[in-house]
Amino acid sequence: MVKRDLYGYIGLLVLMVLALVALRLWVFEPVTINEQMANQYLIEKDLIIADRNDEIQYGDLVLYTVDQKDYVGRVIAMEGDSVTYLYDVLYRNNEIIPETYLEMKGQEEYYTEDMTIATLTEDSHTVVPKDSFLILNDKRTDTRDSRQFGLITKDQIIGPLTFRLLPFNQFGFIDNGLAQ
Repeated sequence: MVKRDLYGYIGLLVLMVLALVALRLWVFEPVTINEQMANQYLIEKDLIIADRNDEIQYGDLVLYTVDQKDYVGRVIAMEGDSVTYLYDVLYRNNEIIPETYLEMKGQEEYYTEDMTIATLTEDSHTVVPKDSFLILNDKRTDTRDSRQFGLITKDQIIGPLTFRLLPFNQFGFIDNGLAQ
């Protein structure tokens, strides 16, 4: 009886480990926030989960890869959108889009260089092409985003950052600065 129970517990433990490995491989991607990724919503050394299967929406903070290096940025525009940045104002599809998530305490202003989709793609596109995204850092002076890498493709995006594991006092869903 005891031996049979032991085999049952070992089998259950093996199934749990396999389930965790499967979740890690196909659903969740843990990421430790580094100095370049940090912003007012993600603090350096936070352990965050990116959800590989979650639908990407405007304003999401996403984990993406360029040249085998991970970056975090905010989705500004998606397929079919026209974008103009002029005098620190974002125009998406000819409408002003307020970027309240950029208003940082203790910082007077931010600066985003003037640009359009045409200037980012060297005049090859006027709108965001299929399966591509315009992604910008919340720290707009750090141009390691679509301004440097070009539009980010769907294949480069690992997923939206959704859940904070560490530190424990901030455990839970991430506040990305957007009104829900």
